[in-house]
Amino acid sequence: MTLISAPLHPDATLYGAFPWRFFGRSMTVLAECDPVAVAALVPPPLKPWGAPVVRFSVHDLTCDLGFGRAWALANPHRSRLREAVVGIAVEHQGVIGHWDPFLWTDSDAECAVGREMYGWPQRMGTLAVTLPDPFGGFAPGDIVSGRVARFTDAVFRIGIRLDHAGEPEVPQPPFTGFYTERALPDPASRRVVRDLFFSEMAGLRHGEAMTGPAEIEVFAPELLPLAPRAVAGRVGAIAWVKEGSRLVARSEEAF
Repeated sequence: MTLISAPLHPDATLYGAFPWRFFGRSMTVLAECDPVAVAALVPPPLKPWGAPVVRFSVHDLTCDLGFGRAWALANPHRSRLREAVVGIAVEHQGVIGHWDPFLWTDSDAECAVGREMYGWPQRMGTLAVTLPDPFGGFAPGDIVSGRVARFTDAVFRIGIRLDHAGEPEVPQPPFTGFYTERALPDPASRRVVRDLFFSEMAGLRHGEAMTGPAEIEVFAPELLPLAPRAVAGRVGAIAWVKEGSRLVARSEEAF
């Protein structure tokens, strides 16, 4: 085994090499937000795409962390995780994707790989999301909720009254392309290298999708300027494979 994440010990290393395989449940509320606040969260050379509709999601997932399916099933204390994402539709040179300025997770491995390798700005948090009845699933009229907190502070809450099967009729890029920016400060040179990547998710599968009217409350200071107004929400099963990335731009500066 080639160890790529500290601690460099086969029984303690946080994660392995990609591909990473994910499967689980996802809950999303799409919300119209203040366009000036949305634009302020998008770094150049990216530009906001379409209407200022922001994706607020909470996922309940199993991930193999690069160690394979058998490992994931045998180690639920490490492979089971929750993640919350604030996502903005962006484009660069005609390539449309998602830019996620804020993420929270309850997995140390997910937090580490996001920050160290790919550039997702993960922070640790406490998350909860409604899961379906394992035998009957969700039904029209069900009210479901997702909640996110960081330590003792609430971050956001989303809710959906499920109405019917299907997807919200709100234009959004497919859940396949993502822009991320990794910032690596060097304590010796006192310089920070910023790498902007584009990642594509392979083998994307959606299932059991239901949608309905939604609501959202935001509490974290970094989210308040967005002033979100919920448009619609959706729940469903999801699976994808996270591969490598393509370097889009690099910059370096002193700190």
